[in-house]
Amino acid sequence: MQNHAGMNTHELQRGFTLVELVTAIAILAVLVALAAPSAVQAWNQAAAQRAYHAMSSSLALARVQAVSRGHAVTVCPSLNGTSCIVGGTDWSQGWIVYLDPSRSPQPKSTSDVIEMVPDLAPEISLRTSAGRHRIRYQPSGWAAGSNLRLTLCIRSTGVMHGSILLSNAGRTRVERAAAETSCSA
Repeated sequence: MQNHAGMNTHELQRGFTLVELVTAIAILAVLVALAAPSAVQAWNQAAAQRAYHAMSSSLALARVQAVSRGHAVTVCPSLNGTSCIVGGTDWSQGWIVYLDPSRSPQPKSTSDVIEMVPDLAPEISLRTSAGRHRIRYQPSGWAAGSNLRLTLCIRSTGVMHGSILLSNAGRTRVERAAAETSCSA
């Protein structure tokens, strides 16, 4: 069929029908629904790895600084990056590493702070037991006191991801949690 300009009208009609668009959108919705849970799981896994790395790096830094400087170095939870939380067991909000030659519960000045780590991703919880609120490395490299377990949990699922274990000798190791271990984060 031709119009008054001599063009075929069937050639001018381009695009998709409503049925084709609805079908494409339905397929896309199914694919997104299938991918979303694994994307959230991957995001949580990456956030947990960053938390493990940040804490392990801070503990290694504190130990090296204590040995090389010949003075105690302390790691403690901190909200503001300049002072320790008194009696704090929640490390999710950040922590500081500071020079501590006088074995003080707080840094003497901001210049004593060697490292400040800001809060972790909101989906991560990092806690210690109530018994030990700070980690003090001696010039020998030892972290005297009791052995320490920092438990890492995924808040949205309530599942424990694992722990960072610190021995009195000052050594750290990461321990993965058994599958579906619940956590009181």
